[in-house]
Amino acid sequence: MSIESITNRIKDEASAYADKITGEAKAQAEELLSETRIEADKIKKEAQERAEKDSKTLIERRESVAGLEARKMKLDAKQEVIGESFSAALDKIKSLKDEDYLGFLTNQLKAFADEGGEIQLSADDIKKYGAKLGKEFAGKLTVGKDPANIRGGFLLKQGDISINASIEKLVEDQKEKLTGEVAKLLFPDA
Repeated sequence: MSIESITNRIKDEASAYADKITGEAKAQAEELLSETRIEADKIKKEAQERAEKDSKTLIERRESVAGLEARKMKLDAKQEVIGESFSAALDKIKSLKDEDYLGFLTNQLKAFADEGGEIQLSADDIKKYGAKLGKEFAGKLTVGKDPANIRGGFLLKQGDISINASIEKLVEDQKEKLTGEVAKLLFPDA
């Protein structure tokens, strides 16, 4: 499965989920606005007896607060969807076919092979790929026996230096770079 197809599938799933969350946020915002308008109408009737000017001021304040709250809810929902999109990307990488995931690990490790070091993998990855990576990088890199507390990818110890190439870190690094672009794809009308 190519990165492009994975990316497209992630985008499609994230877009569908974004539509759902945005719809829920809109419904909540509309309900809040409806309740606020009902309350504002009641206050307006009572205030008209005292002063027309005071009632208009109060209504404007309530609508403004409701509008701000609705925008805040939409922003929170969008941020949640974006976060879940990156989490889904992490899951997609981890669920690659064994040979594809092994190829991913091998390609990542090639950049460090000449410098030597100890590869630390997750417990599952040690079982599945430890021996294969040990053979691939024999004489250059060794595979540690103790599992690293990561979902996938690897940590590489080279003396006092530790390189974090876990899939969590790789996705987090991309998240910083791509959040704006992902937001545009998920919420083109925003």
